Amino acid sequence: MAHTFTRRSRTALAAATALAASLAAFSATPSAARAADAEITPGAAAVTASTSDENVPAGAVDGDLGTRWSGEGDGAWLQLDLGAAKSVNEVKLATYRGDSRRNLFQLQYWTGSSWQTVVDGRSSGTGKGLESFAFDAVTTSKIRYVGHGYQGVGGADGGAWNSLTEVEVWGAAGGDDGGGDDGGTAKVPADVLDLTNWKQTLPIGEPGHPTEIQQPALDTYSHDPYFKVVEGGKAVQFQAPVNGVTTSGSKNPRSELREMKNGGKDKASWSATSGTHTLTVREAFTHLPEKRPYVVGAQIHGGDDDVTVFRLEGTKLYVTKDDTTHHQLVDANYKLGTVFEAKFVVKDGKVKAYYNGELKTTIAYTGSGNYFKAGAYTQANCTNTDPCSSSNYGETRIHELKVQHS
Repeated sequence: MAHTFTRRSRTALAAATALAASLAAFSATPSAARAADAEITPGAAAVTASTSDENVPAGAVDGDLGTRWSGEGDGAWLQLDLGAAKSVNEVKLATYRGDSRRNLFQLQYWTGSSWQTVVDGRSSGTGKGLESFAFDAVTTSKIRYVGHGYQGVGGADGGAWNSLTEVEVWGAAGGDDGGGDDGGTAKVPADVLDLTNWKQTLPIGEPGHPTEIQQPALDTYSHDPYFKVVEGGKAVQFQAPVNGVTTSGSKNPRSELREMKNGGKDKASWSATSGTHTLTVREAFTHLPEKRPYVVGAQIHGGDDDVTVFRLEGTKLYVTKDDTTHHQLVDANYKLGTVFEAKFVVKDGKVKAYYNGELKTTIAYTGSGNYFKAGAYTQANCTNTDPCSSSNYGETRIHELKVQHS
């Protein structure tokens, strides 16, 4: 089917073309500057689009150049969710009718709070096969193709359609593939973390009653994708989708450990004015929900409410105080996938919060009935974000978890 631009579409196309020409550093034409080492293209279920005709998003990742995704309009996009933060340095594109069309487009990656462009260019117009667009490696959980229509080759008319027969995402060799234990010896989370005095809450179960796994069952328990071993057996993934089951006292889902005692038989409950209580967590935030990219990774909970937490909002990592979410900024430019050490030390009516070994804030607090929590507590739900689906989630990975009471 032939399509032509309106005057408005032609203006947008001209502007995009001029911008593409001026940004040669971002591969204004296909680049073979660097060979990628590993393909990390997600499956069809993880590929979405802003619009499409009968040629749906899955057609761009099925390995068949005879199928395609097509979406009409300047700015129509195709998004690939990688499932976790990964190192990406190349995207390969096959253009529908690529020997007679030059697609105008941008390649963007998700920072955790916004989309950033790494390629602003066009396809060659010389063939229907895959063309490589390489760029400096970025760590991201999502890649997006933003189309601005196409130019005709050899004097042919352009159009407002954005059509790709295939898309491949490539990253550095040896990078985490986001699943399994990659051959490591750890098979379940208890092989990585000492879970003797913990219980796990999952974002599944009956409404208002999420599933809880306690000892001794926790020692052999795993649930993909909410609570499983990743990174070659070096970390445990905690994932909570925005449509997950929540407790009756919260609208937000969690995949989270709750501190216990006596070998996991009883709930921990300690006072901020008696003894010294320390939680040390080495973790990374690896995925944030859309629209409200907020996730809590570790916290102290009091008898009735949170006392203080490590909370990521986009690229800004905070330590909170009661309901003051921006009490102390500890990292203004946090990058998804970066492992850090969070530590709370509670003694003599004070909570000291450390980030990578540096004291960031001291909070006066004398409450009792306290316990530690760690995992992924997504601060978004189906009433304040979309899509309302399991593909929209918060995620952390914990490498080390240690509690001390004295």
